[in-house]
Amino acid sequence: MRFGPLLGASALAVLLAGCATESVYKISDVTQARALSDYGLELYASGDVNGALKALDAVIAYGSIDADDYARRAAVYGTQKNYEKALADANRAVDLSPRAWRRYLERAVLYQRTGQYNEAIGDLDSAVALQPNEIELLRRRAYLKVVAARFDDAVADYENLTQVLPRSDTGALGRGAALYLAGRWGEASAQFGAMLEKKPDDGLAALWLAKARFRAGRFLGWDELEAHAGPEPEWLMARALLTVANDSEVVALVKDIDSCERNLFLGFWRTVHQNGRGALEDFTAALKACPVDSIERSEVRVEMLRLKDMAAQ
Repeated sequence: MRFGPLLGASALAVLLAGCATESVYKISDVTQARALSDYGLELYASGDVNGALKALDAVIAYGSIDADDYARRAAVYGTQKNYEKALADANRAVDLSPRAWRRYLERAVLYQRTGQYNEAIGDLDSAVALQPNEIELLRRRAYLKVVAARFDDAVADYENLTQVLPRSDTGALGRGAALYLAGRWGEASAQFGAMLEKKPDDGLAALWLAKARFRAGRFLGWDELEAHAGPEPEWLMARALLTVANDSEVVALVKDIDSCERNLFLGFWRTVHQNGRGALEDFTAALKACPVDSIERSEVRVEMLRLKDMAAQ
């Protein structure tokens, strides 16, 4: 959204004169409309959502055909979780400014919040076509492809990110997770192994590597990781996965970890160490605890399907 300088204080003062006691803003020309729109944005930024909505309603009722006004009001509606109205305004903003990549990103965020992941990805495709080197677009699209279970597509996007951000772990980690969720465990193992070679104390890569090696049927000893292990929860779970075979012991070890990650881990641990006994309850608990648009929740859904397949064999 545009954060241009406000118009002259005198123009805004005339516009706001008497508004403390009146329920409707009085706009007499486009200059005042633009000043009020910027004022509405300031109110929104300061946390006065209702005041921002009142100002932007007045601007749009005056007859605005400026995409910024609709995008700003869409953001206000989004804050209020009034997504039907937010998306209607976002649609209008895109219609008024179809070559502005930010309009597609803003609508994609609303689609993401409402669980319409493929629609969000479609908007990000449009935004990337207009702004192909914008990192946030590439990162968000790759992430949403994992959330939408489009894992092979996500691998391609994360590979692109590794080229654009060669010094960042984002592309490599995302690629490895997408490979794992796609069932390409050998490739996932290679990805996480390469990450650990570069950064041996990376607990998240170590945990993913341990899971990928289990799935690929390739033994991994704790002694291969122990020298670089730290106190982070990911290291604790990696150690538990590779060294603990007792149910009560593993539960005690991970009891203080966030409920989403803890239940996801316990479900996986019981899948590989107890032939799935008790895993469904853990995965169900994780499904409730993990954010709906998280990679963890996507992993839970995948693991539940694999558990179902295992029970059917």
